[in-house]
Amino acid sequence: MASAEDVWCQLFSEPSAGSDVAGLRTRADKNGDDWTLNGQKIWTSGAQYSDYGVVLTRTDPTVSKYRGLTLFMIDMRQPGVEVRPIKQMDGGQHFNEVFFHDAVVPDSYRLGDVGGGWTGALTILMSERLAISGVQPTGFPQFLDLVKSLELDGQPIANDPIVRDRLASWYSQYAGLQALYKRMLTAVAKGGIAGAEASMGKLVGAVMNQEIANFTCQLFGPAGIILDPEISPERAHFEEQVLFSPGVRLAGGTDEVMRNILAEQVLGLPQEPRADKGIAFQDIPTGPG
Repeated sequence: MASAEDVWCQLFSEPSAGSDVAGLRTRADKNGDDWTLNGQKIWTSGAQYSDYGVVLTRTDPTVSKYRGLTLFMIDMRQPGVEVRPIKQMDGGQHFNEVFFHDAVVPDSYRLGDVGGGWTGALTILMSERLAISGVQPTGFPQFLDLVKSLELDGQPIANDPIVRDRLASWYSQYAGLQALYKRMLTAVAKGGIAGAEASMGKLVGAVMNQEIANFTCQLFGPAGIILDPEISPERAHFEEQVLFSPGVRLAGGTDEVMRNILAEQVLGLPQEPRADKGIAFQDIPTGPG
């Protein structure tokens, strides 16, 4: 995995669960020394290229939604696993739907204890968010380069007060994210684990990337709708980000989820009320159908 000889994907999100990963419904039923998986995952990045995946399943619906989860690894090319790429509005196919139809997984592929999947899932999610923070596109370096060279009505665009205001605001956010990421890396290098602070990089960076793309395309005027890199300003970088950036605000956890994590785990604010707390998963009310 570390050398990328084997490509892995993370199979957590589901259509019925939305932003609540613990509300998933993909079932894993014990059958002798094997488990049989049935269900659907969605928004799985790179599933079409993956050799293996880490899949979070429900093994016991009679306990709370967090306690009835179990984590497995699975061969993405085995019988019973179907991957369907999702065509995105920017033309790419980065995300996928994954369906499990009686996919058989040996018990030796189980990661951790039966019913202990939520703990493993949290560890994976924290590591994912730390990784995302390191590669999260913010759009600021590209915007800074543009400001140094672009002219508006015959004048350097850097002279425009609105542009200067945006430049200062986005620079302060960008510099803060760089410092935060280096602090997190230092903590991990000293033997610590990726903490909830990693959510800050994703939340701030993803929003900033979208704002910069939208603002820059407005500066371009009519040329801001041209996607052809041969004739579009900056080879259509900002136009492509307008189409791609909304998905980044969903991948790895929505903005709302990130805010809850930071509020509860970093700032120590009270948890928001949860109507399903302490209720068996099978007893949680659901909508019609």
